[in-house]
Amino acid sequence: MTKHWLLLDIGNTHTVAGLFSDGGKVVGELRFRTDPLATADEYRVHLSQLFAEHLGASIWETADRAILSTVVPVLEKTVRGACMSGKRPIEVISVSSRLKRDFELDLPFPDQLGADRLANVAGALTIAEPPFLLVDAGTATTFCLIDARPAYIGGAIVPGLDTSWRALQSRAAKLFSVELIRPESAVGNTTETQIQSGVLQGYEALIEGLTDRLLRDAGLEGAKLIATGGCTRLITLSPRFDIQPDLTLMGLFRYGQLNG
Repeated sequence: MTKHWLLLDIGNTHTVAGLFSDGGKVVGELRFRTDPLATADEYRVHLSQLFAEHLGASIWETADRAILSTVVPVLEKTVRGACMSGKRPIEVISVSSRLKRDFELDLPFPDQLGADRLANVAGALTIAEPPFLLVDAGTATTFCLIDARPAYIGGAIVPGLDTSWRALQSRAAKLFSVELIRPESAVGNTTETQIQSGVLQGYEALIEGLTDRLLRDAGLEGAKLIATGGCTRLITLSPRFDIQPDLTLMGLFRYGQLNG
C-alpha cells in the first residue's frame, strides 16, 4: 500500500490540508475553516471524511507521518492526539526554528518566527534561487526577505485584507456590507464601488508599495517575488509576482524530507 504524508497548514481562519505521496506527488488538497475548539476525535473523523474520496480508504490506514504548521498553538496538541489515538500511531513533526532546514535565520530572536513563515521559505527554495521576497496574504499578510546565502533577514506583518475589511465594517456604522468584487475602475461612483476599490485595489497597492520599500531598505532590488495565501484569490498583483497557492504545503513536505 502506498504511504502518504499528511500536511497541515493551520491558520487563524482556515486550514489547508494536503495529502502527498512520500515521493512528493499531490494526492489531494482541501481547505476548511479552522476550529480551535475541535477535539482530537473530531479532527480524526473530519480528516478521514474529507480525504475518503481521494483514497478510497481511511487516511489513518495510509498516512505514514504528519507534518504540521500552526499559528493556533492549542491545535498542535489536538492534531497530535488525532494522529496518536488510532491503532496505527502516526509520527507528527511540528515545524519550528529548531528543525533542520535549507536556510539560515539571521534574526535576534529566531524562535519568534511563525511556523507558516518557515514553511513558506522552505517551499520557495524548492522552486526559486534566492534572493527573494515572499508575501503570504491571509488573516495577516506577512512579508519575508531571503538573501542570497540563503538567510531569512526579516520582513513585515500587516493586518490581512479580510481582517481590515471586517474592522472597517465594525467601526463605521454607515458602511454597509458589500460583495468584494474588483471594480472596473479605481474611481468608484457609488458607496459600494468605492468600498470595493478601497478594500481590494487599496490592498493591492499596499502589497506592491511595501514590497518596494522592503526591497529598497534590504538592498535586494531585483529579487524574485513570490506570493501565496488565500487572499491571492481576491486580489490581482502585478505580473512580477509568481503566485504559488501550494507554497506552504511544499515547504512542509521539504521539512518532512529533512527531518525524517
